[in-house]
Amino acid sequence: MQIKNFHITKNSLLITYKLSYDLLLLLLLTFAVTLIAESLLPGLISSKISLTKLSFAIFLILSLIIYLGKNFGISYEISKINKNKILPPLILFSFLLIGSSLLKFTLWENIIITITTLFVFFLFYELIFIDKEK
Repeated sequence: MQIKNFHITKNSLLITYKLSYDLLLLLLLTFAVTLIAESLLPGLISSKISLTKLSFAIFLILSLIIYLGKNFGISYEISKINKNKILPPLILFSFLLIGSSLLKFTLWENIIITITTLFVFFLFYELIFIDKEK
């Protein structure tokens, strides 16, 4: 099977750009679900699916999106992040997952490690979504 006169047009690259966003969303959802499943039942997912390969696929799709976005000159305004109603339950869920993974430590060590980890995540959040107008 040969393809004759195959030309890559601007429309086909734009469709690739849009489809890569959809694929990125699906990969990120898959990654989140596998992390949650792995934290609840250790070894169940990691014995069948390599999280490293999934992470590598996410970075490949991200690099494709960045490359095509620069070629098309696509840019987005940075939107202001508003406080979300789902953030407190997400923090509680993260606290419980981190705490349950440290059950071999004593209670006070577990609490200190968990609070420190959540504090570091909060600092990363502040660095990433810092308001540029200050």
